[in-house]
Amino acid sequence: MGFPIFVTATNTGIGKTFFSYLLCSSLKDLGYKVGYWKPVETGANPYPQDAKLLSELLNQPLEETVTYTFQLPLAPAVAEKYEGEKIEIERLKGIYYQKLKAFDLLVIEGAGGLAVPIKGNYTYGNFAKELNLSVLIVSDAKLGTINCSFLTAFYGKSLKLNLIGFVFNRFTGEDFSERDNPSVVEKLTGLKVWFKIPKTDLRNYKLEEETLKEFLKKIKG
Repeated sequence: MGFPIFVTATNTGIGKTFFSYLLCSSLKDLGYKVGYWKPVETGANPYPQDAKLLSELLNQPLEETVTYTFQLPLAPAVAEKYEGEKIEIERLKGIYYQKLKAFDLLVIEGAGGLAVPIKGNYTYGNFAKELNLSVLIVSDAKLGTINCSFLTAFYGKSLKLNLIGFVFNRFTGEDFSERDNPSVVEKLTGLKVWFKIPKTDLRNYKLEEETLKEFLKKIKG
């Protein structure tokens, strides 16, 4: 049985897929059998771009990398209303348990943030809670991230999720805000900022190995 890592974010367009790629690539280089799964991808017009990127990295069939796809760029619960295909939560849970048996580490990517509904009022936070997923939050490094990061962590804690920390994406450290944001968020939330990812070509960047190993110890308990 493998270990799950659920990658969420403070909003849409923050860099969940970007970080998921870096994480999977770096874990693969360490010799782990890594799987990636996106339960639902919206905005998949003409194809699911997020899932395709990761399926190519890990040589996974695209149909095994993403379960439900919708063309409209909406929350899954809203997209299914307009496009007709119905999301089955129990099916997603069954697929999760199958995948967890197949990999050392399973990276699961949500859509938007923890409060985004998958079906009806059932959110990604509910999904993470029911499956006891280790949750990693991707935040944008820029001005304004303190509030978004705190609120995401606050919601996760209200659900008693297993929050393991933050990733700060598009980090340059060029101004006071960016330099101080990680430490402020750590103090406010009590959660560690594990990685500060610069603006870079994802294919030419790897996560720092010693930090990654420390991160994995946290995941494995």
